[in-house]
Amino acid sequence: MGKRFRTKSIRWQIAASAIVPVLIASLLTIFTQPMTLYAPESVSHARQIAMKIEMVLEQIRAATTPAQTAAVLASVSNSGLPVEQVSVADLAADPAISVPRADIRRQIKNNLPDGVVTRFRGATETGRLHDVLVVGTGDGRALAFKPPLGPPGWISDKQVDLILKVLVVLLPVLLMSLCAASMITAPLLKFAEAAETLKPDDGPDRPFEESGAFEIRTLAKSLNDMRSRVRGMIDDRTRMLRAISHDFRTPLTRLRLRAERSIQPELKASMLADIAALSAMIDDTLTYLSKEMATEKPLNADLPSLLDTVCSDFSDMGYDVQYAGPERFAYHCRPRSLGRAVTNLVENSSKFARQITVTLRVLDHGAVLINVVDDGPGLPTDLHVRVLEPFFKGDTARTSADRSGFGLGLSIVDDIVRAHGGRIALTNVMPHGLNAEISLPSENAFAASLQSLPVSAAGKRLSKYRFRAHG
Repeated sequence: MGKRFRTKSIRWQIAASAIVPVLIASLLTIFTQPMTLYAPESVSHARQIAMKIEMVLEQIRAATTPAQTAAVLASVSNSGLPVEQVSVADLAADPAISVPRADIRRQIKNNLPDGVVTRFRGATETGRLHDVLVVGTGDGRALAFKPPLGPPGWISDKQVDLILKVLVVLLPVLLMSLCAASMITAPLLKFAEAAETLKPDDGPDRPFEESGAFEIRTLAKSLNDMRSRVRGMIDDRTRMLRAISHDFRTPLTRLRLRAERSIQPELKASMLADIAALSAMIDDTLTYLSKEMATEKPLNADLPSLLDTVCSDFSDMGYDVQYAGPERFAYHCRPRSLGRAVTNLVENSSKFARQITVTLRVLDHGAVLINVVDDGPGLPTDLHVRVLEPFFKGDTARTSADRSGFGLGLSIVDDIVRAHGGRIALTNVMPHGLNAEISLPSENAFAASLQSLPVSAAGKRLSKYRFRAHG
């Protein structure tokens, strides 16, 4: 119970800490009140009936005719105290009848004068009255009374008044506790909302408002300072990698020029291949660090044409890449970036497979599924998520002579897909091969995700596009 309480909202922890003690004290007061109230209340009720019985006995003794006696008994029965004249023999003791101390008949008997003879009976001879108290009139007659059980309801008027007084005290405490808890938790909820939408390298330098209570201001200042340090580290890393990547281009250009003048064909081809690999790694790094995708505006693009363009580009280079899907479908996206993502997937498959198929499926609710399936060796299940991380290379599973690169290709794909509000999943296919499935939401869902999803990578321009823009 204590662990569950500690994990609850601060608002309810404060409210509970303030209200529970007051509530417990109030309940103890209310429920212990019957110990002092119930007995006097019951005795008072029994005393009233006893007094009424004494009055009836006097009226019966004063009656001179049977008609007067019947009139008195009828009047008493109509007043809520059923009564019936019985035989004097009913005043004889009956050991078979046992009446508990809390029975109203015993309390009435205790409140009658000592000279009045009484007996408890289960029922009268006529059977009209049950659980009666038989009282002797003193002149050779007896009356059987059926007393009411007690005042209606399980709670007394004094207890009702006490509950109302407790509520008068408890409600202001409850309202004040909830108000105080809201004042404390509101800034924390704002901090959580700001942290969820905060981009690591974009937005204001100090997004958390430093106002309110001392503890809240201290927390906001600490978060803003941490934000500044994180941004500084990201900026330093980005500047360093950009500078290194940029400085690599000059010696690579010189090496390419020297390799072109080489008169040894095999050496020339090897050197140019190594230079191309280094250039590709530099391009991937700059693409990963660029802001191109963040600035690209979404538009309605012919998605089948975009995918067919990617397949045609690789087919022109001698790869067996085919497109399967609808001929026309307009989808609201960032076409250049999305084309870059599919290109990276096809390029990755082309290193390990001979045949690649790019399929497009449009679901009923407008969502889109893009699958890049190859017939390569596949990938161990434990690497399906790790290969999407930056700078991770899964060459141990899909071996190839070409192991160049920083391992940013699939990471760029993951960033682009997430920026579209979708997700990418890798699964093995039987008997061998890998399926990279990109699931993109409907256009409305994608439009909503543009304002909330962080973008850490940008799409690279394709060499050519043969898709039709619709807006």
